[in-house]
Amino acid sequence: MSSGVAASLRRIFLANKQQGLVIVSTCSIPQNHRTFSMQYKDTEKAAHPFDYVNKNYNYFRHYYLGGHYTLANIHDNTLFFHVESNFGVPRSDFVKRLADHIGFLSVPKPDLDRMHFVDETGTVNTREFHNDYCLPRDHMPSPAEWHLNPNAHASVRLLRPLLQTMSYQLRMGLSHMFSTGQGIVMDRSYWSYYAILNILRDFGYVSQDSYDFLLEYKVSIDYSLKMPRLIIFIDKDPHAIWEDIQKNGKDYQKGSKVYSLELLQAMDRMYKEEWLPRMSTYCHILQYNENEIKTLDDVVFDIEQLNFDDTNKFPDWRLTVDVELERFRAQLQDEHFWTRMFNVNRLLHLSEWWTEPNAQKTQLGLMKYDPRYYWTTNNWDIKPFFQRYQSWTRLPFY
Repeated sequence: MSSGVAASLRRIFLANKQQGLVIVSTCSIPQNHRTFSMQYKDTEKAAHPFDYVNKNYNYFRHYYLGGHYTLANIHDNTLFFHVESNFGVPRSDFVKRLADHIGFLSVPKPDLDRMHFVDETGTVNTREFHNDYCLPRDHMPSPAEWHLNPNAHASVRLLRPLLQTMSYQLRMGLSHMFSTGQGIVMDRSYWSYYAILNILRDFGYVSQDSYDFLLEYKVSIDYSLKMPRLIIFIDKDPHAIWEDIQKNGKDYQKGSKVYSLELLQAMDRMYKEEWLPRMSTYCHILQYNENEIKTLDDVVFDIEQLNFDDTNKFPDWRLTVDVELERFRAQLQDEHFWTRMFNVNRLLHLSEWWTEPNAQKTQLGLMKYDPRYYWTTNNWDIKPFFQRYQSWTRLPFY
């Protein structure tokens, strides 16, 4: 029996106790229950496609008047898959290959500069613009810069945009799914943030105050998003990960003050003892090693064995009334709501975000003389009134 087919005999990975897998269910599927099937690849087309990239979906205008019925777009393969692993384990190639193989949309891991800091024209990087005029303690680091100097101030200024970018990716991915009927495969998603934040707090890279603030930030928007139907976890021994980073990693990874064997081991335990068991109550989980994911046919076979109508899972997907689904879809693209959720004024409660007296006023006074000050923004409150509700130029999310 091949390793991939052997993996098919386990459907849910719950925990890693004494280096052994715990099998908690079989692969049997009740008849007439919804399952993933390759027959929908290249055949199912959205009955009512919607331009979710350039338009805001409006409950009244598009549902009642325009006839964009979300339920008409959904079929058995309208699913959200999430690929997860420890730090330093390659996932992007597998995500792309799997998505192409099953006809899903591949959503890469967040690129903060491209998805958050670059303006609509693609010419102004607002992070670099800010850093040119701010005080050293207010510097907003790139991920590479943060690895070399992971102090508490830098961590907050990295993790807050990361949370916003992850939520943006997920809600745009869900908007794509409901607008076109095509499923999505995400390389880490918004739901990974909890595990990352906890491990950084445990190792002192995030203060307890920052942890409480960012976790409260995240919890306040959890209910507005949906959990994956399936998490595919790529397992790798932390010692092997550490050796690969030192041998093949990027320069900032090799010199990172964050990555260490102890952190990788702690992250491995976090996933297997806390995060995966918790997520397994809401979605299916499949676990593979790096060799098993090379054979996509075996992975697809495993996915086809899962029951995506399991009444013990997917509480946030049980929308039986079309009106509820339409309202949820409209909220995903309600930029007014999401702008308020990430309003920078909420950060005033966090001491690590504070700056020196009058520093911000002086900084803005200097920035006004820079041509980059007039960068093009998506900010809803400075758009003409009628354009706020009808159109939107969104940054890329994949």
